[in-house]
Amino acid sequence: MKKIKDIKEHIKKVYLSYNRPFVVGFSGGKDSSVTLQLIWEVVDELPREELKKDIHVISTDTLVETPYIIDYVANTLKKIDETARIKDLPIYAHKLTPLYKNSFWVNLIGKGYPAPSRQFRWCTERLKIEPVNRFISEHVDKWGEATIVLGARRDESSSRSQVLSKKKRDQSGLSKHPTLPAAFVFTPIEAMTTYEVWSYLLSHKCPWGGNNRKLAALYKNASGGECPMVVDKSTPSCGRSRFGCWTCTVVQHDTTMENLIDSGEDWMTPLLEFRDLLSETQDVTKKSIYRSHKRRNGKVAFVRDGSRISYGPYKMKWRKVFLEKLLEIQKTDSFTNNKLISFEELELIRDCWHEEEWADSVPEIYRRIIGDDYAWLNSDGVKFSIEDYQLLKQLCEKEGINTGLPAKLIDQERRMQGMSRRAGILQKIDSIFTEEWRTEDEIIESLGQTNDIQ
Repeated sequence: MKKIKDIKEHIKKVYLSYNRPFVVGFSGGKDSSVTLQLIWEVVDELPREELKKDIHVISTDTLVETPYIIDYVANTLKKIDETARIKDLPIYAHKLTPLYKNSFWVNLIGKGYPAPSRQFRWCTERLKIEPVNRFISEHVDKWGEATIVLGARRDESSSRSQVLSKKKRDQSGLSKHPTLPAAFVFTPIEAMTTYEVWSYLLSHKCPWGGNNRKLAALYKNASGGECPMVVDKSTPSCGRSRFGCWTCTVVQHDTTMENLIDSGEDWMTPLLEFRDLLSETQDVTKKSIYRSHKRRNGKVAFVRDGSRISYGPYKMKWRKVFLEKLLEIQKTDSFTNNKLISFEELELIRDCWHEEEWADSVPEIYRRIIGDDYAWLNSDGVKFSIEDYQLLKQLCEKEGINTGLPAKLIDQERRMQGMSRRAGILQKIDSIFTEEWRTEDEIIESLGQTNDIQ
């Protein structure tokens, strides 16, 4: 096929022309697989003395990937590394993960971020872009520059075609990375059609020992596309049906999980039910049920015309429900060896909740659902209990004061207890007083609105 020959010549030219390594984005789907396979074939055909630049294959595990897919990708990365060592090729596989503080569960359950939507896709930056940029940034000092190779194709979608068309290219067809000045983006298969991708994969043996027909069967069972490797905000989101995060609520229905369940993967049913619960919280008529009328900064925001409240994070009671349901799924036999949430994330969620309540709820919920105890980290400084809060509440109700205000002032004092310098304490206290302390009903009444639709 002339197109394949031209693509391989293009890859060879770019690899040999620049004194910088390749960083190949690999999601495990068809596009990234054919991209890596073509690169592998090119370097394997070159004399070993010409292989002076390393090729780093990076795959991002968002920590909420569909278990069915992440196991496949993990096994593939292992085969890539093992086979490259046997064949003496400078190809190295890396699994990247987000920092725990940026994880999906720490943000959604810990901080109360609403389930991602097309209008607020907060997950992409934290779960996908940041790990890739961190990997490249950490190595760029050593490399000087890097060529990021992606399996983006014009034929994949109209939005992707528009993004590729707008990029400014150098004489080799590479574009500058939008945020990493020492990185250049190379998309060698962008002119291939979906038919050509599958035709090549099914007629050429996978060089690292993978099974392309197994990959095709995976697509058939899931009836889905793949989430592209994301390196900047211009990358289009996943399509209607995709391999990716099982928690994704950017799409209305997760047809991938639905089709896998219909194909016999019944163990995924609880995941789909949990995902559908998160999706339900996006219903505009139910935002007042699930979400707080105050933002995380304590202020109340309104829609553009000022007629209604623009709701903030999930209410604490719902975050507790989410954690309980997640742990209930995790304790089932299907997830014995595949944890849905780590202890590191649970500790960070616990820290987030300590800023909003005096109860130490995370250990209690874990103990009640899982049945095991865990050596939780001890909190330093002064501690208050739920009994202390109930006493404060009684006193506040007697005086007609919103319990949240004195509780937050006490929390601020507790956090600064023992500090030799209390710089900024007056500003912090002032910001607490300027928060919105009216109830949701009081605010709605002041707007002259009902709370039927928000």
